[in-house]
Amino acid sequence: MERDLLDILLDAENREPIVLTSEDGKSMTFEQVAVIPKTVKGERRLYAILKPADKIHGVAEDEAIVFLVDTDDEGYSVLKVETDEKIAAAAFEEYYKLLAKSEE
Repeated sequence: MERDLLDILLDAENREPIVLTSEDGKSMTFEQVAVIPKTVKGERRLYAILKPADKIHGVAEDEAIVFLVDTDDEGYSVLKVETDEKIAAAAFEEYYKLLAKSEE
């Protein structure tokens, strides 16, 4: 039985890469950095911060991408690139706070 993407993202033991398929059918591999719950406009949302394992045009080697965890029409979890720069920056800020707290 295939696991739902959300189960994979929330599995603290998972060390496998996340493989996403673009709209044009190209597979891209990512390393999971963090999963960040965030309230945006009064709505609870979940964001995944993923670092590309493969070179992506316009993304530096040391950069990561913020994805919104959403559901498709069939109820399966899907990832959508967060295009709102303020929301993406807020997700990164929350990640850095959690990182600093864990280092204390």
